[in-house]
Amino acid sequence: MLRFYVMSGRIKFKRIALFLLLTFLLSWGFDGCLLYFRDSDPFQSLGMNPWGMLVPAFVALILQMFLFRDSPIFFKSYKEKPRYIFYAFMVLTLIYAILVLLAASFPDLKQLFQGISAILFTLWTLWVFYVYGKSDRASLERAGLYFRNRAKCPPFIIGIVLFFLLQAALNLIFPTGEFVGQLEGIYRLPIPSALYIPSLIILFVLVTVIGIPLSGLAVVFGEEYGWRAFLLSELRKLGKLKAVLGVGLVWGIWHIPVILRGLHTYPASLAGILLGVAFFLLWGIIQGYAMLKTGNIWLVAFMHGTVNSVYQFSLTYIVRPDHPVFSFGLGLFGLLILAIIVYFVLRDKLWRESVSQGIREDNGNVP
Repeated sequence: MLRFYVMSGRIKFKRIALFLLLTFLLSWGFDGCLLYFRDSDPFQSLGMNPWGMLVPAFVALILQMFLFRDSPIFFKSYKEKPRYIFYAFMVLTLIYAILVLLAASFPDLKQLFQGISAILFTLWTLWVFYVYGKSDRASLERAGLYFRNRAKCPPFIIGIVLFFLLQAALNLIFPTGEFVGQLEGIYRLPIPSALYIPSLIILFVLVTVIGIPLSGLAVVFGEEYGWRAFLLSELRKLGKLKAVLGVGLVWGIWHIPVILRGLHTYPASLAGILLGVAFFLLWGIIQGYAMLKTGNIWLVAFMHGTVNSVYQFSLTYIVRPDHPVFSFGLGLFGLLILAIIVYFVLRDKLWRESVSQGIREDNGNVP
């Protein structure tokens, strides 16, 4: 086995393999069991978030808190208040699995389970704010949960919003998409015709850019903590770019079943898989860059939620692409623009800094 050394450390392939094995087994296995026992895809028919999105963080936390003794959050050595954020997330993951199973068993009650799930996700976000407010900076730092480099965060969120609004505009200009036009309501709220445009703008800012990413923070934290906090940290000894590319590739492969089930933008075909992996690799560089640049897991999770909500808003209220592949947004033309953005991101001096510069190394946490 090849061993990569940086200073006195080396990559711990066994713990990486264990994390990936458990993450893929639980997420793919859970979805596979539901598909096996149901005639249709449960998440399409139930309208619930795939449980697998919570799994990467769930597995990473289980391993770090109860198995890896050198982890900074190992339960016997880390007894400070931020640990309750982790415990709450693990409990939420288990409860949500039960809710999904109940919704699959009693589809007539799906709205009830959707509502309970939404409340639980929102409660977790409120719990994070509460525990965060009761914790000191040092304990948050040790857990990798401190909201660092706040001044560097807004440009990432603004950049995401501008990127997807630009993609919507380009789909209209060329044209590779159809203008949605005025609808009867926005987010199920009836809107008078004269107030439609100002309401669209206000709700876009308050609900799409702020409200939805915050209320659904647990879902995207599930992915980002597992991929960008734990796995990226474990792979850092390969070098920053190789680590980010490795995480992005794994992230893309992990989404293949979602693409094949028609739950993603891309068609359930080989072309769709290739485009999907390309998107997750490119966007994984953006997410990884934000993590390395700020060391802020909350920013990276919020970015993920913003991508999901802004893109969905664009499809619902602005423009629908004519073709899932040959269009802007997440289509081929949009990926080309994203590749150009990534090119300039890769020119940042951050990628040329040594591992010991800028970000402290922790097992399982990029601070």
